[in-house]
Amino acid sequence: MNRPIPALLVLLALLLPWQGVLAEGQTNSSSEKANTSAAVSSLPEPGEAPPGETHLGVPVSVTGESLPLTPDYSGCGGAIAPLTNDSYEQTVVELVNDERAKVGLPPLKRVDPLDQAARYHAADMAQDDYFSHTSYDRVGGELVSACSWSTRISTYYPSWNSLSENIAAGYPSPVSVMGGWMNSPGHKANILRASSWEIGVGYYAGSGSYYHYWVQDFGRRGGVYPLVIDREAASAEGRDVSIYIYGSWSEMRLRNEDGAWSGWMPFQQEFPWTLSPGVGDHSVTAEVRAGGTTVATSDEIYLAVDNSTPVLGNLPDQVGFIYRMSDSKLLPSHVELTPLNTGNGDPLDWSAGQSGGWFTLDPNQAATPQKLTITPNGFDASSPQTYSGSVTVTVTSPSGVQGSPHTIQLSLVVIEDTNQAYLPAILR
Repeated sequence: MNRPIPALLVLLALLLPWQGVLAEGQTNSSSEKANTSAAVSSLPEPGEAPPGETHLGVPVSVTGESLPLTPDYSGCGGAIAPLTNDSYEQTVVELVNDERAKVGLPPLKRVDPLDQAARYHAADMAQDDYFSHTSYDRVGGELVSACSWSTRISTYYPSWNSLSENIAAGYPSPVSVMGGWMNSPGHKANILRASSWEIGVGYYAGSGSYYHYWVQDFGRRGGVYPLVIDREAASAEGRDVSIYIYGSWSEMRLRNEDGAWSGWMPFQQEFPWTLSPGVGDHSVTAEVRAGGTTVATSDEIYLAVDNSTPVLGNLPDQVGFIYRMSDSKLLPSHVELTPLNTGNGDPLDWSAGQSGGWFTLDPNQAATPQKLTITPNGFDASSPQTYSGSVTVTVTSPSGVQGSPHTIQLSLVVIEDTNQAYLPAILR
């Protein structure tokens, strides 16, 4: 269903976080969490355009299909809203960490509780057609206040000691909404807040006056010390990544997945690390300690490219020879193959076995990049016929190399005349 948005203004709203950053482990009452800054009073009523600089005056139009919201979102959160576009949400996280890097701030870690809080509010604003940090329900066509923004977030993210939120509506893409937020001093301050350690992003599109709804929730929890791989990128293009660990500690040790722990070493806040080999999901876990306190923390990332894994390659799937009886010519007289490690380039020990007695191999075993020569020399050159055979190259060390063993199909055609085509060597 095409649904163009009439000339609506793109909206942007800010709520400053709770100003009293509490000590770790301090209990916060509901009334304390709702006691937000006086900046709340400058927010528009639900559905109205924000005043001043957040009234950006950018009309938008989009097409798309409305997504059903079931069950209805009412009250003060707790329901898990649908994920409509994880790529959009992840891009916002990465853009936030890019902005923080520009001013020397550490990366925020994306966490499910803040994602769920932000996603709920984005969907709720769309469903009940309002635009405000405060959560509302629509009852009999009228908006009724449900709870404050901090109470809503606390439903998903309890025991916080720092909390802030940005919302926006009407922006069609992550880049555009981040541009709006970064051009607003208050929203920029939330994005660059040093007291925030974690982030969640919610995006909903498909209903409401502004069609696109965005929420950023920022926080920090007592007793939680995030580990962040590669500034919270969605994937890594190689095994060498960066690690950031929050907190002040004396020592640390790390491991990949469920592998062996490293030894205890002096704590570093940011340092390089090497993921375990293999394309796919990877995790890094750290234990950090100081005095009598030890804390575990971890993160995951998808390894998209792994050039560190050994791979047997540079070998054809087929090799063909022709012998012409008319001039006793063998074409080609021999074939030289060069097994290579096309992965990490380390030397591979290999052996070559054969099926068929009409050719020889030299050598039968070697190490990359030494060549393997195949020479036909045991066939009957007196009558037309076709010979077949194969050569299998197997890596003997290290074990478990990708692409090993590799079998090459061989053929030799003995012909009387010269009106024949050459058989190719075909590389896979």
